[in-house]
Amino acid sequence: MPKAEVIADVRAARAALVGALDGLPEEQMLRVGAVGVWSIKDMLAHLVAWEAELVTALSQLEQHKQRPPRIVEIEDIDAWNEQQYHAHAARPLAAVLEDFHGVHKQLIRALNELDNRALDDNRLWPWMEGEPLSYLVAENAIWHEEEHAEDVKAWRDSENV
Repeated sequence: MPKAEVIADVRAARAALVGALDGLPEEQMLRVGAVGVWSIKDMLAHLVAWEAELVTALSQLEQHKQRPPRIVEIEDIDAWNEQQYHAHAARPLAAVLEDFHGVHKQLIRALNELDNRALDDNRLWPWMEGEPLSYLVAENAIWHEEEHAEDVKAWRDSENV
């Protein structure tokens, strides 16, 4: 997928998620059980953790010519998510929101710094197992945010929030 398309899709997924969150008061964002057992704040911290790992991977690609970045080596996703939940559960909503917006800016910056070949050539990164690097971005940013935007919409519909 060409870089411009990847960036457009990242931005569109973020806009959809922000739209799903639009108008939620703080008490609703802190309400446990909005997304599975998580609050909206917990879900946002979860997205921040994954996207921070993605930004790190994209920023250090030269170091990962042969050896995969950590985001690719996470084997037990549920355990990693649980670990991240506990690491961020006590953080205030304002700090999580700041990170949520900040990591998005960093992701766009990291993507802009890549050339199309880095994202599109499925031979460059052997640890991608035949997929282009754009797939890693889609999986950990685009599809991830789309999934959670749908979760938020479903919760809001079910709770009339």
